[in-house]
Amino acid sequence: MGRCNLTNEVMELRETHSIGARTREWIVHPRDCPPLASHRIGLAGYSEARQGFRFVRRKPDMSQLLVCYRGQGRVLADGAWQTCGTGQAYLTPPHALHAYEALPNLRWDVCWVMYLETGDVKPVVDAGAPVLVSLDPRPLRGAIEGLYVETVGGADLRVMNHWVELIQMLVGRVLQPYRSDDRLWHLWAAVDADVARAWTLDDLSRVACLSGEHLRRLTHKQYGRSPMEQVTWLRMRKAAALLASTPHKIETVGRAVGYENPFAFSTAFKRCMGKSPSAYRQTDPR
Repeated sequence: MGRCNLTNEVMELRETHSIGARTREWIVHPRDCPPLASHRIGLAGYSEARQGFRFVRRKPDMSQLLVCYRGQGRVLADGAWQTCGTGQAYLTPPHALHAYEALPNLRWDVCWVMYLETGDVKPVVDAGAPVLVSLDPRPLRGAIEGLYVETVGGADLRVMNHWVELIQMLVGRVLQPYRSDDRLWHLWAAVDADVARAWTLDDLSRVACLSGEHLRRLTHKQYGRSPMEQVTWLRMRKAAALLASTPHKIETVGRAVGYENPFAFSTAFKRCMGKSPSAYRQTDPR
């Protein structure tokens, strides 16, 4: 099912937010730089990351662009750990597991922009899953440093606004190839709001105002799945959240995401998430 399958090692990653004792960071917050809030930027900054710098976010309500401008670390992409070195960026969408860390005895200097996602607007990072891409890191690194220097120095609102607009333009240039058609975003938002519905390809096509074949091409290009596989992925994502956060019986969770047959639900969940619903509930690292 495209990118739906996850290894047991990945499934067992625990929520982690660790900067590490030797990491140095320079951070800009909207309380100090109000123009950030106009673009839903929750934080921006740059880090000289060292061993101990490790983040695992299992169900993030944020998007992030993390760019390496010196050294190397590793990131979780396509279900496996991959090296992230100079001139590479790690794009992470909301609600999708992502992880990154510095490696022993290696420096990893990164800059990053974190966007707050509310669910009622299109995500800034609209990829189907975390992705690793190549780019020239210097413009964004320079813009974020410029914003930081102005924020802690002159703090001129007009100058800060220009730096923020420049950062936003540079981020947009990186993300452009990974942004979906607005019709797809509205479609999957509608499905996510009603995953229990017995969706068919004709239903999806009508909501998206696209032919079935056009919808299939766009969905596969954006997410690596067919439209109906994307429906299943959204159902399993909602089921995983319910298993982790409620005491509901497994058959109740199954019905909540469109499965009247508990066996069919368990089979689909295991195929997508790598574990049965009961095993997932027992091991989910909350």
